[in-house]
Amino acid sequence: MIQWKGVRAAVFDLDGTLIDSMEIWREVDEAFFARRGMPVPDGYQEAIAHLGFAECAAFTRKHYLPAERCEDMIEEWRALSLARYNAADGARYFKPGAVSLLRLLRGAGVRLCVATASSPEFYLPVLRAGGAEELNVPPSSCVVFEDNLTALRAAKAAGMQAAAVLDGQPPEALAALRAEADEFIASFEEFAASLPRRAE
Repeated sequence: MIQWKGVRAAVFDLDGTLIDSMEIWREVDEAFFARRGMPVPDGYQEAIAHLGFAECAAFTRKHYLPAERCEDMIEEWRALSLARYNAADGARYFKPGAVSLLRLLRGAGVRLCVATASSPEFYLPVLRAGGAEELNVPPSSCVVFEDNLTALRAAKAAGMQAAAVLDGQPPEALAALRAEADEFIASFEEFAASLPRRAE
């Protein structure tokens, strides 16, 4: 369980933790294949879930669209995803309770920070839509919210407390996250509701 005494800052991963990036990419895939008069192929999203743009394009060309150029697919995905990250209603991509939790923490004097490997053109618009802030704080007074096991381990190694966030991880990854995190969060709403009691 997170020990809140002395916590001055909360560091949040973006994709998969604060925002439901799987929903964004589901919409991108649907739009991409709809333009070609096709539904999203069965098992497609699972097959490409951990691939980068180049690998995803090669996979898609090989299995579904042999006549298309990888460069063109990548550019189309980029445009489709940017349209969602930049949408006026981009706050809808935040996980349920995430924005409320950010406001609760900020209201309690906890400084907020976002750590992400995404490029600014993706993360700045959606963060502005949700009202989050990007700040720098020392690791010893931070709690990190993360859905990725490697990143969670890095946070712990840096001396931070770490909360694992549910994001459809496979069972083996979920078990490891639960084992290594100071706290496991299945729902931001439930977690936020318990905060006043825990912080006493």
